[in-house]
Amino acid sequence: MGGGATGLGIAWDLVLRGLSVTVVEQEDIGHGTSSRFHGLLHSGGRYVVRDPVAAMDCIHENRVIKRIAPEAVEDTGGCFVQVDDEEEDYRLAWEKGMTQAGIDYHPVSASDLRHLTGVKIRAAHAFWVPDAVLEGFLLLQMLRENIQAYGGVILTHTRLRAVKTDGSGKIVGAMIQGADGEKQLSCDAVINAAGPWAQEVSQLFGDPITMHLSYGLMLIFAHRKFDVVINRLRPPGDGDIFVPHGRVTILGTTDIPVDSPNAPTPEISETLRMWQRGHEMIPEIENWRAMRAFTGVRPLYAKEATGSVLSRQVSRDFTIIDHGAGQGPGGAFSVVGGKWTTFRLMAERCVDAVLRYLAVDQACLTDRIALAPAAQNVDGSDNDTIYCECEGVRENQLRQVRGSVTEWRTRTWFSMGPCQGTFCGHRVMALRQQQYPAEDFDVNVQQFRQEREKGMQAAAFGDNARQWALQRAIRFQSLNESP
Repeated sequence: MGGGATGLGIAWDLVLRGLSVTVVEQEDIGHGTSSRFHGLLHSGGRYVVRDPVAAMDCIHENRVIKRIAPEAVEDTGGCFVQVDDEEEDYRLAWEKGMTQAGIDYHPVSASDLRHLTGVKIRAAHAFWVPDAVLEGFLLLQMLRENIQAYGGVILTHTRLRAVKTDGSGKIVGAMIQGADGEKQLSCDAVINAAGPWAQEVSQLFGDPITMHLSYGLMLIFAHRKFDVVINRLRPPGDGDIFVPHGRVTILGTTDIPVDSPNAPTPEISETLRMWQRGHEMIPEIENWRAMRAFTGVRPLYAKEATGSVLSRQVSRDFTIIDHGAGQGPGGAFSVVGGKWTTFRLMAERCVDAVLRYLAVDQACLTDRIALAPAAQNVDGSDNDTIYCECEGVRENQLRQVRGSVTEWRTRTWFSMGPCQGTFCGHRVMALRQQQYPAEDFDVNVQQFRQEREKGMQAAAFGDNARQWALQRAIRFQSLNESP
């Protein structure tokens, strides 16, 4: 259950070990947390002081992912920067933690830091670390295609309604509901990898778990300003990491407790507060154009009730839960916590537990078998119509993608550039209407605009406020769209 990084990672591990697997996802692949992160492939440096287990998992998986999925990794490297002398004690603890965790690092001089980044950074000390940038959408696509190539089944827009058990209390089936109605799947185990929704799924097992959810806000700047990840060397806080991602720069992140697993609408007040935190490390961001903000919910888990514990104090480690050992049926498992960087390790440990229950002896192969590269969308010819000028997306590239509007966007990157779909959105929806005439054009346009606008609204200051006003004028005056 769950078609994010962890769910697909589990399915990939299972098919490689020779088991039959069906992935059930309530929306599109990567709908939840997996599509809402800053793109960092962690070195572990962020966690060595307070969360050493998570740090060691991160550096191990950093190396594995670079080896098994190089097409989805930009090996930029990263820097940890101590802004002022008040953080000296933390720096000393950080260096000790890096050594204990076995993470490579070395000092970077002020002149080398300026040469590396091309921007002026407030830095009393700086250190290089093996951070990298992970293209999450591409890796999700690679996982999906590889799972299907090995016979795995992936069902989107489908939900789990109930599990079926035999007289001994072991799972023998699952009731699911999708576009074709409700049906039962025969199965020997159900794995809950639903991320922030794991608490809801666990209730269907009769053995509920309690998640500690928090959301982070991230801010996208319209240009890529440097080619390395930049972290602030201090206890993890708001606005202390810059990630170069494709053609943009992402500033992250906040950490705010939340009750709902659904990502909240970003607020402009939070965006401005995080901008100010980033300004403390890189003053020139006051001249950068913010393009949009977005949020994602972290599926944190604490075995004991967390009460008033701050979200940043909850471990980023992960936990595998065998519900059959508790109040649930045999064959029910949950995997909770963790990070994008550790998705493969989470899958390995989870599948190990499931196979012990099934009495199957097959070793994990995901750390040594490389994922086949994803099928590439057809490049348009020079004569092919350009539909998105910002990202250079042509008609044939869009037509080659089979799936929802979201998949068109994440596979081709249309509307992801500086104009945020101002000029391409309407024409792409018209092209989609030609290809999928049964869909409602007005609904597609409205849902697409709402998704783009909520991110722009949260960054509607400076140049982006003018871009937002221009988009609204074009939508409601020139194109006569419905509000």
